[in-house]
Amino acid sequence: MLAVHLFGRPARLEQLPELPLLEDAAGALGASHGGRPCGGLGAVGCFSFHPRKIVTTGEGGAVTTNDGTLAERVRSLRHHGWSPSSGYDDMPAGAYNYRLSDVLCALGIPQLRRLEQLLAARERVAGGYAERLAGLDVVLPEADAGDRHGWQAYVIQLDRRDEVMAALRAQGIQCQIGTYALHRLGAYRDQGPFPGADAVYERALALPLHSRLGEGELDRVAAALDKLVSHH
Repeated sequence: MLAVHLFGRPARLEQLPELPLLEDAAGALGASHGGRPCGGLGAVGCFSFHPRKIVTTGEGGAVTTNDGTLAERVRSLRHHGWSPSSGYDDMPAGAYNYRLSDVLCALGIPQLRRLEQLLAARERVAGGYAERLAGLDVVLPEADAGDRHGWQAYVIQLDRRDEVMAALRAQGIQCQIGTYALHRLGAYRDQGPFPGADAVYERALALPLHSRLGEGELDRVAAALDKLVSHH
């Protein structure tokens, strides 16, 4: 079972069937569910260090697991198929060249040491948005009670998404479609009806989010939305 902590919001894993769990925690570094860190809740967790993530190495990622056999397999898959435990006399199976370079790791490790500080900065921005947008007819992102959001992105849901997005961009406010419905993209088209994905895709809008976003910039985004969106 593949569960996604979308944009850093911990998934409700207890509602899923009892199957081996692979966590897509790409945007959830620092997030937690029920007091336990995302990426450490299933058999395997996968993280991304893309530039939009809270910790970045430019590209690449990491896999986490408590299972030694799985860890060995992942290390083999990322290193051409060589088996770390059996040495390098033979390559038992072909695989990939997916190692994250030492230079990129040197960029990421100091950020990991500051993870709490980086996440707190994003929590400040998310809290600022929530306070300013509370009276508007939009759905604001939030984690369930007891969970901690990872705030990889700040995605709201609202009517007339495309119209609002175009108006914000015209004012120099960088925003983006919040999430895509895969079955509406060429590579995955005609896989069947997915009305939930359709509804979210048509309403999701990602607002500017980075750790140094200032109070004045938050005011500017909120004021622009205030003129474009109806009030409760």
